[in-house]
Amino acid sequence: MTSLERVLCALRGEPADRRAFTMTLSLYGARLTGCPVREYFTVPRRYLEGQSAVVRHVDPDIIFSPFVLPFEALAYGGEEVWLERFPPNVRKPPFRDPGLAEPLGEGLLLDPGIGYLVEATRLLAGEFGADKPVCAVVTAPVDLPAMLLGIETWLETLLFDPERSAALMALAEDHFQRLSGALFEAGATFVATPVMFANLRLVTPALLERTILPAMRRSFGLSRGPVVYHHGGNRIEDHLGLLADLPNVPGFVIDPRDSLARARETLGPQRLLLGNLNGPALAHANPEEARLLAAAILADRAGDRHFILASGHADVPYVTNPETLLAVRRAVIEAGAVA
Repeated sequence: MTSLERVLCALRGEPADRRAFTMTLSLYGARLTGCPVREYFTVPRRYLEGQSAVVRHVDPDIIFSPFVLPFEALAYGGEEVWLERFPPNVRKPPFRDPGLAEPLGEGLLLDPGIGYLVEATRLLAGEFGADKPVCAVVTAPVDLPAMLLGIETWLETLLFDPERSAALMALAEDHFQRLSGALFEAGATFVATPVMFANLRLVTPALLERTILPAMRRSFGLSRGPVVYHHGGNRIEDHLGLLADLPNVPGFVIDPRDSLARARETLGPQRLLLGNLNGPALAHANPEEARLLAAAILADRAGDRHFILASGHADVPYVTNPETLLAVRRAVIEAGAVA
């Protein structure tokens, strides 16, 4: 079977020759090719070379476009920072005053960083799209204002300035549609959206129900392709039931600290679950530890056809031992077919 066929089997709940698996190895392509990170995350062809190396080394069933959410904020201004073995980040948010944030409209796609994301996705889809799903990563509409203003300013605006928060949400929703639409046009199979501001440890239940969920329903419902909900580094099992009716969302990436069994109970037998390897923790795991961890997750989900083994949290770190990644793959092979 091809990777695309395995992923479709998981989506449909059909038998497969083995379990589909993936890890977020966007950054890791730079490690495998020895490409300087700044060149890797600015030259689309270098990114394709890195992901080609990922496919040769690990052969995951889903490959990722650049996992560089800060490029979305930097399109509005702000100050970037580059580190040797990490993706670029935002040193200072583009705006401090919520009243100064303005939508870019059609200008969004003219930004060099955004252009890089779209072109890298196009190259990936051209090279691998017939056999492997290409997942593009897009900032959630409810999270983009936090990247533009800072978390505290966005939270304060959400709580105390409904008129301004509505304007910022409209900006973010327009941004999401323009960028996700361009990525789908470039050949992305689906987008994954890490969501932080739906976390009940950060927002109140009333705010979630009144503001956050409606914004996600609007944005995901208008998306030109499927949206996979990513836990965004937070536990989500306590509010997963509130997310179950989001439109155009075929699956959820579950936090490694959450229970897959409880997530399955909450979402029902036919929703796609992905998880719950801790991607950053693989940097500290030796190959046998990684194999045993992956094997335990696979054993827990042995009877669950609607499951894909996947890493959660952020990108797998640059310093991770390549043999550790191969050990995860070995656990998948050893687990055998999905009956």
